[in-house]
Amino acid sequence: MTTRQSLDDVAPHPLQKGHHTKGTTQYLFVDSCCQIWPDTAYEELHEYTPTAYCITTFRPHDGAENALDEIANWHRIERTYANVRIVRDAEDIVEAKRSGEVGIVLAAQGGDFIGQNIHRLEMFHAIGLRMMIPAYNARSTLCDGCLEPHDGGLSRLGKAWVAEANRLGVLIDLTHVGRRSTLEILDLTEKPVVFSHSNPLKLVDNPRNITDEQIKRAAETGGLVAVTNWGPLNFRAGSTKRPTVEDFIDAIDHVVGLVGIDHVGIGTDMSHGTYPDGDLVRGRSSKSTVGGPYAQHVEGSPRSRLRYVEGFDDYGQLPQVVEALSSRGYDEASVRKVLGENWVRVFKEVW
Repeated sequence: MTTRQSLDDVAPHPLQKGHHTKGTTQYLFVDSCCQIWPDTAYEELHEYTPTAYCITTFRPHDGAENALDEIANWHRIERTYANVRIVRDAEDIVEAKRSGEVGIVLAAQGGDFIGQNIHRLEMFHAIGLRMMIPAYNARSTLCDGCLEPHDGGLSRLGKAWVAEANRLGVLIDLTHVGRRSTLEILDLTEKPVVFSHSNPLKLVDNPRNITDEQIKRAAETGGLVAVTNWGPLNFRAGSTKRPTVEDFIDAIDHVVGLVGIDHVGIGTDMSHGTYPDGDLVRGRSSKSTVGGPYAQHVEGSPRSRLRYVEGFDDYGQLPQVVEALSSRGYDEASVRKVLGENWVRVFKEVW
């Protein structure tokens, strides 16, 4: 039996400054979930495989003031570093690839910053917010997160938020959101809706994963499901070993089998810079709820490479991921869709 201790001894490799391997790729790659921490070497961000990162711009449960401060800081970063471009429309991503820059999609993992004032969304859109999760695991003023036991669905404010996000062109992201809430949002939306880093519940029974119904309904809006290489969402029942890139490709296969190649992407949930000790900093129990068995058998530290599947725990391994897709029968056009073209299509339609 493989134990956490033996894996730690082999490869503790922290996710911190200087960790990721640089490397170029011919593909336009949109990573639909990434953290970029303050000690990141911003001047080097364009040297890694993603063309654009959809970043967790501020902490999931931040109020409006902290959220505003973090967006203001990204405007400073864009002004300071010539290689960094805040993405305001889909063409910015295409141009970033053409010019050797890196695109930053300002995204919110959680709706706490809205409070009771729906008009804040228009202000945040005006300063660059383009993608938003309405609730991060817990209940917000908009809806329930995926760890709320009563799965209460949308509030009245939440229903108004769906219409306002559609009107403004803020892409609705349903990762971390409760199942009833997702289905109610999918009923109401007039624009494509996505899951930015979620895997099929059919393969791994984890409260963060999503049902086949959710996957199909998202695709019916014209949206997509971005599969993640985050270890706990690929950790099969009864396993004590670190999942591999093949488990990750299994999740892609499952989504493609349900809804087709036009409705799948990749959201790594990886970090640039030093990830803080998440549970201690956030003071939340949700991490242990979602990752408990994984932490017991493989790794509990959010800074460890072992928190991602073996074979895709580094941006420099993207060429190997492409090889793995090719070995499963995905042709060149399909690979390009999975890596980024599907995202650009959705962005164009919503933004």
